[in-house]
Amino acid sequence: MKAARLRVLVCFLITRGVSAQVPTTPKILIASSERSMAAPPFNSWDNPACDRDGNMYFHTGRSFIDAEIFRLSADGSEGKVFKVSDQFPDAAKFGFSDFSVGPSGNVYVLGGIRRQQMLLRFDEDGKLNEPIPLHMPEGAICDTVVATDSGTVLLFGYHDDPAHPELKGKIYLALVDAAGAVRQELNVSVPGLDIAKWASGKSPSPRVSLGEDENFYVGGPNQILVVSLGGELLRRIPFDNPYPNSRVNRLQVSGGLILITLAHPDNQGLLDLRYLTLLNPSGAMVGYYEAPEGAWWTDVCYSAKQGVTFLRTENRQLKILTAPLN
Repeated sequence: MKAARLRVLVCFLITRGVSAQVPTTPKILIASSERSMAAPPFNSWDNPACDRDGNMYFHTGRSFIDAEIFRLSADGSEGKVFKVSDQFPDAAKFGFSDFSVGPSGNVYVLGGIRRQQMLLRFDEDGKLNEPIPLHMPEGAICDTVVATDSGTVLLFGYHDDPAHPELKGKIYLALVDAAGAVRQELNVSVPGLDIAKWASGKSPSPRVSLGEDENFYVGGPNQILVVSLGGELLRRIPFDNPYPNSRVNRLQVSGGLILITLAHPDNQGLLDLRYLTLLNPSGAMVGYYEAPEGAWWTDVCYSAKQGVTFLRTENRQLKILTAPLN
């Protein structure tokens, strides 16, 4: 389940160079800019997303299953809500699973009504297109979606009842076309991934993202799988996690770097976040960081052009901060 509630929000990092060794103690990032935003504070569920222009997207709503996405412009001056209400039959029964934003700003929401899984697609103006029923094999449960601008969508999940006994408990990874038909199923494994805990809701879903190179990046506990838009497994990138007992909370890929957000629950159940950077495609470690000083900064987006941007609430006001990697 993807129901870890975050109090704050974030963005990205600018690459300043590559260090030869990664220290075991994270380096505190220093802000290059910080400003208040016009938007009022709000709560969101799980990780945000960004488009290529730096606009930020958040899963808002009163409960996790509410399919409501809030877009906040890169400068915080404008906002727009993408919401499912009565646009199609039984819309009120639609339950949210995940959302993804394509580079151009198209929003895809994965969810379903009863046992029918489907995709909802909003254009950048907030218009909801016709729901796309997903023609999945029996027993395939998908709770992660990654959108592209080409119409191809990657779905990630697992096989459960009533799947064939040989499939039950294994990963389900597929490319789906714009009509919801499965174009290709990928037979891959993610070392160290506890599918039983994932399926039972005792651990979050694995993290998947689309890189600027238009490849999909699937994050495991200590390995990243890189899958092409055509469905080819290009490579596996192993890495060492320097933050004990943490998990991969997010992957972002830009400018020859992979930014891995590592999360560890604190005593209050909130997520303490640290950041690991790897060279792409070699996987060599570049740096290990923690957020700038201050209460509960959260990362929203990462791009080589804009850097890492963080968002937080202070005195009932949103603040946005950019910190370079140096």
